[in-house]
Amino acid sequence: MFRPLLAALPVLLLATPALAQKVDPKIKAEFDKTDANKDGFLTRAEIDGRVARMDVGKNKMPPGKAKAISGAWFNTADANHDGKVSPTEMQGLFRALASRYDTNHDGVVSLDERTAARAAVIGPQAGAKAPAGR
Repeated sequence: MFRPLLAALPVLLLATPALAQKVDPKIKAEFDKTDANKDGFLTRAEIDGRVARMDVGKNKMPPGKAKAISGAWFNTADANHDGKVSPTEMQGLFRALASRYDTNHDGVVSLDERTAARAAVIGPQAGAKAPAGR
C-alpha cells in the first residue's frame, strides 16, 4: 500500500486548491481498491484489512504494526470524525503527507525524500544505502 501511495505523492503536489473537491484518479483508484463494500466510504475495518495485506519488502507487515498504522491513518484521514473516510478526505491526507515529505519544498517528492519517508514509516531496509541527496 505504501509503495503506490508514496509513488502518487509527486502527482498530488501538482493539484491546485481550485481542484480540492475533484479527486485525483490515482487516489480514487487506491480508494476503490480499499472500499470493499463499494459504498463510497472507507471504514476502519476496510483500512485494517488493506494494511494487513500490505507487503513490506519481502515480508508481510507484523500484525501489531499493521493495526497501529491503520489506526493512525484512519484517525488522521477522518477529518470530520464521522467514522468513515471519503475520497476527498483521503486526498486531503495524501496532500498533507506530500507536503510533509517534500522537505526542500520544491513541489516534488524526490526519490531521496521518498526513501526517507519510507524509512520513517517502516524503518531502514537491511542493506539499503542511505540517501545521498539530490
